[in-house]
Amino acid sequence: MVALLSGRAFAGQADYDEKAVANFYRGKTVTILVGHSAGGGFDTYARVISRHLGKHIPGNPNILVNNMPGAGTLISANYTFNQAPKDGTLINSFDGGIVPSQIYGAKSVQFDLAKFNYIGAPDFFKYIMAVTRKPGIAKMEDFISGGKQVVIGAVPNTGIQHAAALMREVFGANVKVVNGFKGTAEIRLAMKSGEVDSVVTGWESLRVTNMKDFETNEWLVLSQWVEEPITDLPQKNVPSIYQFARNEDEKQLFRMGLIKPNSYARPYVLPPGVPQDRVRAIEAAFQKTLRDPELVAEADKTRLSLGPISGAQLRSMIIDGLSMPPKLKEKLRPMLAPGS
Repeated sequence: MVALLSGRAFAGQADYDEKAVANFYRGKTVTILVGHSAGGGFDTYARVISRHLGKHIPGNPNILVNNMPGAGTLISANYTFNQAPKDGTLINSFDGGIVPSQIYGAKSVQFDLAKFNYIGAPDFFKYIMAVTRKPGIAKMEDFISGGKQVVIGAVPNTGIQHAAALMREVFGANVKVVNGFKGTAEIRLAMKSGEVDSVVTGWESLRVTNMKDFETNEWLVLSQWVEEPITDLPQKNVPSIYQFARNEDEKQLFRMGLIKPNSYARPYVLPPGVPQDRVRAIEAAFQKTLRDPELVAEADKTRLSLGPISGAQLRSMIIDGLSMPPKLKEKLRPMLAPGS
């Protein structure tokens, strides 16, 4: 999925005062704030991007990555909206899975997603369900219609948690959720130690961090949660999660509750209030970075997936996600926002 870019900034003619922007950024440090813990997919993307972004920003600032994990990136999003500098020196990488928290009016939400300055995303989520050998589960039916239980590690307020809830509430699956992890890095360690059996998360991350586990058959891919089949899975004929839905209503719950939101799950934003010249410059630089031959070569070498999305497209997707039809919203409430 490669987004089409629009606007003069992406056609070689800057639509901002390049000299003024360069004067501001020269000698400064721009921080990419990652709302998940170090070692996970969000962190991996940010660190690869950080190695190439500075040369595309006028003034060539230094780029630093910091982590502010907690509450499925709600903590970092709240900080960025309310406390972060509004001068263009902080970029936030939060999890698009926090959209339901705003939809359902969670008390922990102290931001308005419509007011962030979106600069783009490096890719979208291609969710799979991975399981270790420990629970003796070889296919989805083993815990959807069978007596076996699967223990899934989850990060609160993210698609990982929502995926487990959807399977339990829609399919009646025998799923136990261990919540409270700060990121997928901790879940992967918990899978190694036997604390949990499974995770539902992006294949684009797992193929970078755990390909050996799949190649040795220590981990299996049980299902894929995408509209278009993933072409490089380590197993053949991995079923779509849609195959287990009994009717169109159930398919729609999975589509609107998780699969469609995964298209905007890796947003990069600037806080509200940043001067628009700098917003446009950072977005142009971000998009150039994602197409930089050196970054692309590094991504290919490390199996990191790229499918750049522009800031305008990303904002449109999130606004659309916030405008969920009322009937569907209420059906999904017990899964995406239990107790709301």
